Amino acid sequence: MSASRDPSVAYLDGRLVPWEEARVPVEDRGFQFGESLYEVVPVTAGRVRLLPPHVDRMRAGAAELGLAEGVPDLEAWSRIAAELIAADGVEEGLLYAQLTGGTAPRRHWPERRPRPTFLAYVRRWRFPRDADVVRGFRAVTVPDLRWGRCDLKTTQLLGSVLALRAAARAGAEEAIFVAEDGTVREGAVSNVFLVEDGRLVTPEQTHHLLPGVTRPVIAEIARAAGMEVVSRRVDAAELATAR
Repeated sequence: MSASRDPSVAYLDGRLVPWEEARVPVEDRGFQFGESLYEVVPVTAGRVRLLPPHVDRMRAGAAELGLAEGVPDLEAWSRIAAELIAADGVEEGLLYAQLTGGTAPRRHWPERRPRPTFLAYVRRWRFPRDADVVRGFRAVTVPDLRWGRCDLKTTQLLGSVLALRAAARAGAEEAIFVAEDGTVREGAVSNVFLVEDGRLVTPEQTHHLLPGVTRPVIAEIARAAGMEVVSRRVDAAELATAR
Protein backbone atom coordinates (compact mmCIF):
# COMPACT_ATOMS: atom_id res chain seq x y z
CA MET A 1 0.00 0.00 0.00
CA SER A 2 1.36 3.41 -0.86
CA ALA A 3 0.31 7.04 -1.04
CA SER A 4 1.30 9.70 -3.55
CA ARG A 5 1.68 13.42 -4.04
CA ASP A 6 -0.66 15.88 -2.36
CA PRO A 7 -4.12 16.50 -3.86
CA SER A 8 -4.66 19.76 -5.73
CA VAL A 9 -7.94 20.62 -3.97
CA ALA A 10 -9.94 19.90 -0.82
CA TYR A 11 -13.55 20.43 0.20
CA LEU A 12 -13.91 22.78 3.18
CA ASP A 13 -16.81 24.84 4.51
CA GLY A 14 -19.05 24.02 1.57
CA ARG A 15 -16.69 24.60 -1.33
CA LEU A 16 -13.62 23.33 -3.13
CA VAL A 17 -10.45 25.22 -2.26
CA PRO A 18 -6.82 24.87 -3.39
CA TRP A 19 -4.97 22.35 -1.24
CA GLU A 20 -2.60 25.03 0.08
CA GLU A 21 -5.58 27.05 1.37
CA ALA A 22 -7.34 24.15 3.12
CA ARG A 23 -6.79 25.14 6.74
CA VAL A 24 -8.81 25.04 9.97
CA PRO A 25 -8.52 27.65 12.76
CA VAL A 26 -6.27 27.09 15.78
CA GLU A 27 -9.29 26.82 18.09
CA ASP A 28 -11.10 24.19 16.06
CA ARG A 29 -12.52 21.74 18.60
CA GLY A 30 -11.37 18.74 16.61
CA PHE A 31 -7.81 20.05 16.85
CA GLN A 32 -7.89 20.98 20.55
CA PHE A 33 -10.30 18.44 22.07
CA GLY A 34 -10.45 15.54 19.64
CA GLU A 35 -14.15 16.32 19.13
CA SER A 36 -14.05 14.89 15.67
CA LEU A 37 -15.18 11.96 13.52
CA TYR A 38 -13.76 10.72 10.25
CA GLU A 39 -14.33 8.22 7.45
CA VAL A 40 -11.98 6.76 4.86
CA VAL A 41 -13.79 5.52 1.76
CA PRO A 42 -12.21 3.49 -1.08
CA VAL A 43 -12.05 4.82 -4.62
CA THR A 44 -11.57 2.34 -7.47
CA ALA A 45 -11.96 2.79 -11.23
CA GLY A 46 -12.54 6.49 -10.57
CA ARG A 47 -15.61 5.88 -8.40
CA VAL A 48 -16.21 6.00 -4.66
CA ARG A 49 -17.27 2.64 -3.19
CA LEU A 50 -19.37 1.58 -0.18
CA LEU A 51 -20.36 5.18 0.45
CA PRO A 52 -23.80 4.68 2.12
CA PRO A 53 -22.54 2.66 5.13
CA HIS A 54 -19.72 5.14 5.68
CA VAL A 55 -22.19 8.03 5.68
CA ASP A 56 -24.49 6.12 8.03
CA ARG A 57 -21.63 5.44 10.45
CA MET A 58 -20.57 9.08 10.58
CA ARG A 59 -24.19 10.13 10.99
CA ALA A 60 -24.65 7.74 13.93
CA GLY A 61 -21.48 8.96 15.61
CA ALA A 62 -22.37 12.60 15.00
CA ALA A 63 -25.74 12.07 16.68
CA GLU A 64 -23.96 10.93 19.84
CA LEU A 65 -21.56 13.89 19.75
CA GLY A 66 -24.27 16.44 19.02
CA LEU A 67 -22.84 17.19 15.57
CA ALA A 68 -25.55 15.68 13.36
CA GLU A 69 -26.26 18.97 11.59
CA GLY A 70 -22.76 18.97 10.14
CA VAL A 71 -23.02 15.67 8.25
CA PRO A 72 -23.92 16.11 4.56
CA ASP A 73 -26.62 13.83 3.19
CA LEU A 74 -25.73 10.96 0.87
CA GLU A 75 -26.46 12.97 -2.27
CA ALA A 76 -24.11 15.74 -1.14
CA TRP A 77 -21.39 13.23 -0.23
CA SER A 78 -21.67 11.68 -3.68
CA ARG A 79 -21.35 15.07 -5.36
CA ILE A 80 -18.39 16.10 -3.20
CA ALA A 81 -16.61 12.80 -3.87
CA ALA A 82 -17.18 13.05 -7.62
CA GLU A 83 -15.82 16.61 -7.73
CA LEU A 84 -12.72 15.71 -5.74
CA ILE A 85 -12.03 12.59 -7.81
CA ALA A 86 -12.45 14.52 -11.06
CA ALA A 87 -10.23 17.40 -9.92
CA ASP A 88 -7.16 15.15 -9.80
CA GLY A 89 -8.28 12.36 -12.12
CA VAL A 90 -7.95 9.76 -9.36
CA GLU A 91 -8.60 6.18 -10.46
CA GLU A 92 -7.47 4.39 -7.30
CA GLY A 93 -7.37 6.09 -3.95
CA LEU A 94 -9.06 7.08 -0.71
CA LEU A 95 -11.69 9.67 0.11
CA TYR A 96 -10.96 11.11 3.55
CA ALA A 97 -13.80 12.99 5.24
CA GLN A 98 -13.73 14.60 8.69
CA LEU A 99 -16.33 16.30 10.85
CA THR A 100 -15.25 18.48 13.78
CA GLY A 101 -17.06 20.35 16.53
CA GLY A 102 -16.32 23.66 14.82
CA THR A 103 -14.45 26.69 16.11
CA ALA A 104 -15.06 28.51 19.40
CA PRO A 105 -13.00 30.06 22.22
CA ARG A 106 -11.32 27.20 24.06
CA ARG A 107 -13.64 25.77 26.70
CA HIS A 108 -14.51 22.13 27.29
CA TRP A 109 -18.17 23.00 26.77
CA PRO A 110 -18.68 26.26 24.84
CA GLU A 111 -21.34 28.76 25.82
CA ARG A 112 -22.68 28.61 22.28
CA ARG A 113 -22.41 25.52 20.15
CA PRO A 114 -20.40 26.45 17.01
CA ARG A 115 -21.26 25.26 13.54
CA PRO A 116 -19.50 21.95 12.80
CA THR A 117 -16.73 21.87 10.22
CA PHE A 118 -16.79 19.29 7.43
CA LEU A 119 -13.78 18.70 5.23
CA ALA A 120 -12.85 16.11 2.63
CA TYR A 121 -10.17 15.28 0.10
CA VAL A 122 -9.10 12.41 -2.14
CA ARG A 123 -5.58 11.03 -2.21
CA ARG A 124 -4.19 8.44 -4.60
CA TRP A 125 -3.54 5.10 -2.91
CA ARG A 126 -2.41 1.69 -4.10
CA PHE A 127 -4.46 -1.12 -2.62
CA PRO A 128 -2.98 -4.59 -1.95
CA ARG A 129 -2.75 -6.83 -5.00
CA ASP A 130 -3.20 -10.61 -5.19
CA ALA A 131 0.53 -11.12 -4.68
CA ASP A 132 0.40 -9.08 -1.47
CA VAL A 133 -2.46 -11.21 -0.16
CA VAL A 134 -0.63 -14.43 -0.99
CA ARG A 135 2.49 -13.15 0.78
CA GLY A 136 0.44 -12.14 3.80
CA PHE A 137 0.98 -9.42 6.39
CA ARG A 138 2.77 -9.74 9.70
CA ALA A 139 0.97 -8.70 12.90
CA VAL A 140 1.77 -8.48 16.61
CA THR A 141 -0.56 -8.34 19.60
CA VAL A 142 -0.56 -5.33 21.92
CA PRO A 143 -2.48 -4.46 25.11
CA ASP A 144 -5.64 -2.48 24.39
CA LEU A 145 -5.11 0.78 26.28
CA ARG A 146 -7.57 2.85 24.25
CA TRP A 147 -10.67 4.58 25.57
CA GLY A 148 -13.99 2.79 26.04
CA ARG A 149 -15.92 4.02 22.98
CA CYS A 150 -13.96 2.59 20.10
CA ASP A 151 -17.27 2.02 18.31
CA LEU A 152 -17.18 5.73 17.47
CA LYS A 153 -14.82 6.50 14.59
CA THR A 154 -13.15 9.49 16.21
CA THR A 155 -9.78 11.00 15.35
CA GLN A 156 -8.47 10.07 18.81
CA LEU A 157 -6.01 7.63 17.28
CA LEU A 158 -2.99 7.85 19.58
CA GLY A 159 -3.57 4.29 20.75
CA SER A 160 -3.38 3.04 17.17
CA VAL A 161 -0.33 5.20 16.43
CA LEU A 162 1.56 3.73 19.39
CA ALA A 163 0.43 0.20 18.52
CA LEU A 164 1.62 0.52 14.93
CA ARG A 165 4.91 1.96 16.15
CA ALA A 166 5.37 -1.18 18.25
CA ALA A 167 4.45 -3.32 15.25
CA ALA A 168 6.98 -1.57 13.03
CA ARG A 169 9.72 -2.06 15.60
CA ALA A 170 8.89 -5.78 15.61
CA GLY A 171 9.03 -5.96 11.81
CA ALA A 172 5.25 -6.24 11.42
CA GLU A 173 2.65 -4.24 9.48
CA GLU A 174 -0.31 -4.48 11.86
CA ALA A 175 -1.04 -4.56 15.59
CA ILE A 176 -3.96 -6.49 17.10
CA PHE A 177 -5.47 -5.09 20.29
CA VAL A 178 -6.01 -7.58 23.12
CA ALA A 179 -7.90 -6.85 26.36
CA GLU A 180 -6.57 -7.70 29.82
CA ASP A 181 -8.61 -10.92 29.89
CA GLY A 182 -7.15 -12.07 26.55
CA THR A 183 -10.13 -11.04 24.42
CA VAL A 184 -9.15 -10.14 20.86
CA ARG A 185 -10.74 -6.89 19.74
CA GLU A 186 -9.48 -5.53 16.41
CA GLY A 187 -6.43 -4.43 14.50
CA ALA A 188 -5.11 -0.88 14.65
CA VAL A 189 -6.32 -0.37 11.07
CA SER A 190 -8.30 -3.53 10.36
CA ASN A 191 -10.96 -5.95 11.50
CA VAL A 192 -9.93 -9.43 12.67
CA PHE A 193 -11.06 -12.68 11.03
CA LEU A 194 -9.98 -16.26 11.70
CA VAL A 195 -10.59 -19.36 9.60
CA GLU A 196 -11.33 -22.20 11.99
CA ASP A 197 -12.56 -25.64 10.91
CA GLY A 198 -14.00 -24.20 7.72
CA ARG A 199 -15.80 -21.39 9.53
CA LEU A 200 -15.06 -17.68 9.39
CA VAL A 201 -14.85 -16.33 12.94
CA THR A 202 -14.77 -12.65 13.90
CA PRO A 203 -14.89 -10.91 17.30
CA GLU A 204 -18.38 -9.99 18.45
CA GLN A 205 -19.35 -6.33 18.08
CA THR A 206 -19.09 -4.31 21.30
CA HIS A 207 -18.29 -0.69 22.15
CA HIS A 208 -14.63 -1.76 22.32
CA LEU A 209 -14.29 -2.10 18.55
CA LEU A 210 -15.34 -0.21 15.46
CA PRO A 211 -18.29 -1.53 13.42
CA GLY A 212 -16.20 -1.98 10.29
CA VAL A 213 -17.83 -1.25 6.94
CA THR A 214 -15.82 -3.97 5.20
CA ARG A 215 -16.62 -6.61 7.82
CA PRO A 216 -20.19 -7.37 6.64
CA VAL A 217 -18.95 -7.40 3.04
CA ILE A 218 -16.39 -10.08 3.88
CA ALA A 219 -19.03 -12.02 5.80
CA GLU A 220 -21.35 -11.91 2.78
CA ILE A 221 -18.58 -13.17 0.48
CA ALA A 222 -17.80 -15.99 2.91
CA ARG A 223 -21.44 -17.08 3.12
CA ALA A 224 -21.69 -17.03 -0.68
CA ALA A 225 -18.70 -19.39 -0.72
CA GLY A 226 -20.53 -21.77 1.60
CA MET A 227 -18.75 -20.84 4.83
CA GLU A 228 -20.49 -20.40 8.15
CA VAL A 229 -19.79 -16.98 9.70
CA VAL A 230 -19.56 -16.82 13.49
CA SER A 231 -19.35 -13.67 15.61
CA ARG A 232 -18.17 -14.47 19.14
CA ARG A 233 -15.55 -13.79 21.76
CA VAL A 234 -12.10 -14.67 20.40
CA ASP A 235 -9.22 -15.44 22.75
CA ALA A 236 -5.68 -14.34 21.90
CA ALA A 237 -4.48 -17.95 22.19
CA GLU A 238 -6.59 -18.80 19.13
CA LEU A 239 -4.52 -16.51 16.93
CA ALA A 240 -1.59 -18.90 17.09
CA THR A 241 -3.50 -21.81 15.55
CA ALA A 242 -6.06 -20.14 13.28
CA ARG A 243 -5.53 -19.13 9.67
